[in-house]
Amino acid sequence: MTSRPPGPRVLVTGASSGIGMATAIEFAGEAGRVALLARGTEGLHRAADAVTEAGGSPLVVPADVTQRGSLAAAIDRTAADLGGLDVVVVNAGGAAYGAFSATDPEDFDRTLDVTLRGAVNTVRAALPHLEKTGGALVVVGSVADKIPLPLMSAYTAAKHGLRGFVDALTLELRSQGSPVSVSLVTPGPVDTPFWDNVAAQEGRLPPSLPLAYDPVDVAKAVAECARRRRAGMTVGGAMIAARALHSLVTPLSSFVLSRFGRWARRAGEPGEGQRAIAKPAGRGELRAGLSSRPSLLARGFAAAGGLLPRR
Repeated sequence: MTSRPPGPRVLVTGASSGIGMATAIEFAGEAGRVALLARGTEGLHRAADAVTEAGGSPLVVPADVTQRGSLAAAIDRTAADLGGLDVVVVNAGGAAYGAFSATDPEDFDRTLDVTLRGAVNTVRAALPHLEKTGGALVVVGSVADKIPLPLMSAYTAAKHGLRGFVDALTLELRSQGSPVSVSLVTPGPVDTPFWDNVAAQEGRLPPSLPLAYDPVDVAKAVAECARRRRAGMTVGGAMIAARALHSLVTPLSSFVLSRFGRWARRAGEPGEGQRAIAKPAGRGELRAGLSSRPSLLARGFAAAGGLLPRR
């Protein structure tokens, strides 16, 4: 019997729960060597167990994406331990939740630090390793980069900035003849612990979102972008329609979003959130238990991609 060839060498940030954990498991299915990076060791070890169960070889990497120097050192060690990096998934993020007028300035800044500057720090440290292997960089964004989210102004600003950064970086690498592919995956609302991990500013958590997407489908989109070197993918056909509506009929979309914001401000359950922008919050959980739905679009692309030869 011939042995199974080793899978890709992958680094995933924000890997202790939700989309990051689902993505690590997805690559583990290819017998991948997967480095899971986050701040909290409890969630990382639980996620690592799931990677092992899925057939991968996990490496736990405790690190904070906002600490540029220590993050770079951790990524360098990871590349050395794995013998290189083929895929880097930039996923770590967090949010302050509440009206801008009620948001603590430090929480606003910290959201930018984690969600935008943390992503930039990760790319800066990982890019030299990907240049050596001609690897793939996949950034997890949000439809918030095109559709403003009321009560999440800092997060919306961070995701807008992240799209601009990715677009500019893609053009720069192309002009330099770089072998690295850059992809941006933009999901809509996803059933993950993210919603419980916000830093609530007005004593209420975000209301439960019906029909959020399954994090497994976001992970499939990430893996498909890395495998096929796609420029990007939106998770959820409804999200494509929503973005088009906001671009084409902005006054109507803005009216609906403002009404949603008025309702959401008083509809959530009381709570302060786990404040993932300030402390480790991942507990090795994929979902939060919302009423989730599959993304047929993401699953369709993944299924079609499985029939094609890999690049």
